[in-house]
Amino acid sequence: MKFTIFKRLAVSYMVFMLFVVFLAGYMTLKINQINKITHSIAFVSTTTIGLVERILDSVSSQVGFEKKYLISKDKDFLAKFTEIQGDVIKDIRLLEQSDDDSEKKVLCVKVRQLYDHYVFLFNREADLFAAGQSYPKMQYQEEREKVFADINQKLRQIIYVARSKRDRMIEESTKTSYHMVKVVIITSVSAIILGMLVSILTTRGINQAILLLQQSTADIARGRFEKVPDITSPPEIKALADDFNIMCSRLRELDQMKIDFISHVSHDLRTPLTAIREASSMLLEGTYAASPEKQHELLTITKEECERLIDSVNKILDLSRMEAKMMDYQFRKCSLAPVIQRGVLKVAPIALSKNVSLELEPPPDIPPVNMDEERIYQVIQNLIGNALKYTTDGDSIVIAISLSDNDKNFIEVSISDTGCGIHTDHLGLIFDKFRRIDSDMETERGTGLGLSISKHIVTAHGGKIWAESEPGKGSTFYFTLPVSS
Repeated sequence: MKFTIFKRLAVSYMVFMLFVVFLAGYMTLKINQINKITHSIAFVSTTTIGLVERILDSVSSQVGFEKKYLISKDKDFLAKFTEIQGDVIKDIRLLEQSDDDSEKKVLCVKVRQLYDHYVFLFNREADLFAAGQSYPKMQYQEEREKVFADINQKLRQIIYVARSKRDRMIEESTKTSYHMVKVVIITSVSAIILGMLVSILTTRGINQAILLLQQSTADIARGRFEKVPDITSPPEIKALADDFNIMCSRLRELDQMKIDFISHVSHDLRTPLTAIREASSMLLEGTYAASPEKQHELLTITKEECERLIDSVNKILDLSRMEAKMMDYQFRKCSLAPVIQRGVLKVAPIALSKNVSLELEPPPDIPPVNMDEERIYQVIQNLIGNALKYTTDGDSIVIAISLSDNDKNFIEVSISDTGCGIHTDHLGLIFDKFRRIDSDMETERGTGLGLSISKHIVTAHGGKIWAESEPGKGSTFYFTLPVSS
């Protein structure tokens, strides 16, 4: 039996609901494990309390042995005092290492200092006592008792801190476990209800959506790239319809590119070929056999048209390699300013002949970039040449270099002109291949590849390129390159 769309969706949602139930049980089991782990962590506090109580018992025993020694002069009591001293110091160190609580660490330091002072007082009195010298016994005894009382107080503070922390951890663990169990239960129930609703709603609209997509596919097969209208359907089908519309738009663009390419070939390739053919025919026919100057002029025309033809073909080949990710770049660490200056000097005579002011703002102290100099030089040539194409007598072009305001790890280059500008609707299209934006002024027809090639080059360098413009007020083209690390 074949599964219909409805049955497939129903089975899928059943699996989804079973998965949610399993997930709820699994998470509940894990929550209980987390609770046990939390109690295990709290065991550190229990260990701390045990160490403190052992230190209290040891210090109390020391007090007894030091009193017995000062009464009887029995060295066995002194040896026992010294033995307990080693155990106390060891336990204090363990206490300091048992937890990373800052308050407890401060108290441990104070306990160690007080205990060292207590031992110092006893050793000093023991020396006087062993030498048989007279000394104020009551004063020594009172001072030791005061130190012992301080030790006892600090140790009990540590116990209080440890117990408080343990109680907080247990309470927090219990609350967290209860909250997570509650969330899992609510989520599971909600997912089951939601799955049932989605199944019903999706299956109601899916058939209509599929039929509409089928009809639109047939229209595309007949060469009609019409978008699918808005349809009421599940999110997956709506996403498919959106992708379908994107495909239609892309096919429509490709169809327009085909027209533009044919137009490009018919003009930018056919025109130089026609000129070469005519010039060659005239030379072969000996039209200007008696005029070497005319023959030289025809040869010059042939050479220029050959170069123009080669330049067009090279641009098409370069763009094809760039789109196929097969373009080779010779990256090296160097300064960007000399490359831009070279590009400005190259077009300066053209700007002078058009009476256009060409200004390069003095570059600031900017770091070098890792780039292919010739390719970036090609970008500069394309952008400045594009600016010159749409400027007239009295206009100006300004080239600026600076660190990007948005990210200091990028260098930003801008080429601004005061020409005719670009309409806002066309700004998103100017970097497409074979795309030429018509303006109100007469310009030399180009290949429509320069900006597209520039975009590929800048992107390959890890930068971005974009344009800002307003009709009648000029345009500014920007591109960024990452600073060399």
